[in-house]
Amino acid sequence: MKRRRATSEQAIQRAIFQHLRARGAPGVFAFHPANGGYRKRVEAAIMKGLGVVAGVPDVIAIRDGRVFALEVKAEGGRATDAQLACIAALREAGAFTCIAEGLDRALACLESWGLLRGHVVTHGQVFQELRRSVAARTRRPPSVATTSNAVMKGENNHVAYL
Repeated sequence: MKRRRATSEQAIQRAIFQHLRARGAPGVFAFHPANGGYRKRVEAAIMKGLGVVAGVPDVIAIRDGRVFALEVKAEGGRATDAQLACIAALREAGAFTCIAEGLDRALACLESWGLLRGHVVTHGQVFQELRRSVAARTRRPPSVATTSNAVMKGENNHVAYL
């Protein structure tokens, strides 16, 4: 059995910017501060003198004068001490901050901030809703009639639409 490779932070970040280009809310300006990567000592000292800050989140977005900072992690990834310190400083300065593990959580964060239009439904959410639907049909709890009527009227409808 082949082992599935985890999605890298780079791939997740690339997908995030594809979503921002395709369905970004009007007026969103988003970018990646290219702080990371290996630097020689002299080059690192020069960059630090020019104001480069360690641990700046991967995605910075600005909309309506508000700043949003998203740190992206691959599944199982953890933020470094420098990243946690930078995020704390950004939050203290009034920025909205988030550390998201994986693409689905990153997109959910951007959607909750109003930076992305629409809603992406993940495969996991679709299968979860299908399982609930099948379970509801096979068990037939006493409240099914009222639940079905509420769904038909559009009330409390949590069905995922693709």
